[in-house]
Amino acid sequence: MKLCYRADDFGYTVPFNDGVFKAIEQGIITHVDIMLDTPGAEDAMVRIKDYPWISIGWHTHFWGRPVLDPALVPSMVNEEGKFKFRKDQSLRLSVDYDETVAEFRAQLQKMMSITGRIPDTANIRNQGNFERAKKQVCDEYHICYNFADGMTERQTGKAMPIEERYKKYNIQQLKGAQKGGTIYDMEYFWDCYDPAKKIMNIDVEKHINSSFIGACHPGFLDDIILSESSCQLARVRDCQAMCDPALRHWIIEHRVELVNCRDLLYGTHEYQNHLQAIGSDLFINIKEGEMSNGY
Repeated sequence: MKLCYRADDFGYTVPFNDGVFKAIEQGIITHVDIMLDTPGAEDAMVRIKDYPWISIGWHTHFWGRPVLDPALVPSMVNEEGKFKFRKDQSLRLSVDYDETVAEFRAQLQKMMSITGRIPDTANIRNQGNFERAKKQVCDEYHICYNFADGMTERQTGKAMPIEERYKKYNIQQLKGAQKGGTIYDMEYFWDCYDPAKKIMNIDVEKHINSSFIGACHPGFLDDIILSESSCQLARVRDCQAMCDPALRHWIIEHRVELVNCRDLLYGTHEYQNHLQAIGSDLFINIKEGEMSNGY
C-alpha cells in the first residue's frame, strides 16, 4: 500500500514552518502545499530547497499580501494592501482577470528565483476570474492541477476526470480525523481528534494495492496564527501525530510505501530513494518488496 501525506498551509509563518519541517524530518510528511503570499513564505521557499524529495503543491488561499505592488492589483486588495479574501472568499469573483494573472505569475517567478522550481500541483475551481486566471498560469507553467479532483497530465495537458485518475492509480482519500464535533470544538478536540489513529485504522490487507492521500496542518503556533486562524491546537496535534513512534512502527509493520505526489503522478520512486540514501527503516526495497529492516 502506498501513502502520500500532505502538510497544508506551508509558509504561513516561520514558527508554523518549523513544525512542518519537524514533521518532514522526524515524521511521515512527503508533500507540502505552499502559500506564497504569507509571512513565512520566503522562509519556506529558502528552506525547502534542501528537501528535493518533498513534492510541492500551490496552496492559493491568498491570505497575506501580494508579491506585486498592491497598487498594481487594486481589485484584489483591501485598504491595508492585503488580499481581501480572508473573511469572504466570494470576493474572488470580483477580481480583475489581468491583475490576477499578473499576481499569479509574480508568485511563481518569485518561487522560481528562490527555489529553482515551481509547484508540482494546484487546485482550480470553475468559478470566476480568479480561478480562470489560475488555470491560465498553471497551463503556462505546465503545473498539474486538480490532482485531488481529477487532474491535467503535465506531459499531455489533457484533463483526466477524478473517477478515471483514481481508478487508474487506485487512489483513495483519507476521511476526517475526528469522531464527533469538529477540529475547532474544544469539547471534542482532545478526546476525538486523532490523526495518527486515522491512518492506522486503514485495513492494509484489504488495500494492499491501493494508494492513499491524506492531509493535515502540522505546525507550531505564534501570535499571527492565534489571532487570525480558527484552526489552532489541531496544528500542534497534527505535528505530534506525524512524528508518533506508534505510527512509524505501524508503517514498518504493515510494509506501507511512503511516496510523494510526483511518485503517484509519474510512477517514480523519489521519496523511497531518499529513505534508502539516509538508511531509514521506512525504506522499502521495491524490487524485493521488503522493508530495509527485514520485514
